[in-house]
Amino acid sequence: MSKIIGMSRNINLDWLNETASLVLADKSEAEMKEALNEYLSFSITSPTNLRKTREILMNIWARTSEENICIKELALELFNTNKEANKLVAHWCMMLLAYPVFGDIVTVIGKMADKQFDITTAQLKNRMFDVWGERSTLYHSIDKNIRTLKDLGVLGTIKTGLYDVKNRKIENNKAVILIVATLLTIKDKLYMRLDELENAYEFYPFKYDVDLESLQISKLFSFEKFGGEIAISK
Repeated sequence: MSKIIGMSRNINLDWLNETASLVLADKSEAEMKEALNEYLSFSITSPTNLRKTREILMNIWARTSEENICIKELALELFNTNKEANKLVAHWCMMLLAYPVFGDIVTVIGKMADKQFDITTAQLKNRMFDVWGERSTLYHSIDKNIRTLKDLGVLGTIKTGLYDVKNRKIENNKAVILIVATLLTIKDKLYMRLDELENAYEFYPFKYDVDLESLQISKLFSFEKFGGEIAISK
């Protein structure tokens, strides 16, 4: 069975902030729908596009699976610090959990940036087609995800179809704890090494250091030694 793409509309930081704020305010799903319909109507005139955008935002922040509730609580706590870098990390982690297609696109960008390849629309589409298959819905989704990354300020345009990475420095320990928890979840691994956590392509725009003491204090992780290296697990 083909994987569901889902993220077929671009979203921006203001919309994500509004959605997370509604979750923090403990609004019901019906109340969130009504509030987002009104909020998004100032930017989106098409009823179909508005509905699709609203559903994407709610899938990211409101419809979290039971096994990811702990990560959602961490993300909301981080969002509530009201610092822009923290908010972006919170949204990013929730997007990774909700939409595998987003995770695969940012992973491709991260790999290309790491190897200093040109980041182009054509190459992004070719590599995503290798993973997901060549589908018209994916072709459309890639363009919308690129627009989203540009709107989030983590992908710049050099010229049409050619991009560069815009990095963000993360210094908040709670943000790094959230990143580690998210990686261990989406990677579906029993454990990860420190270098894997610090150089994950899924978090390509973010520059951060993993502090073992902070992870230990959080009591969210277990630690083992394999071959002289620290391995971290949920």
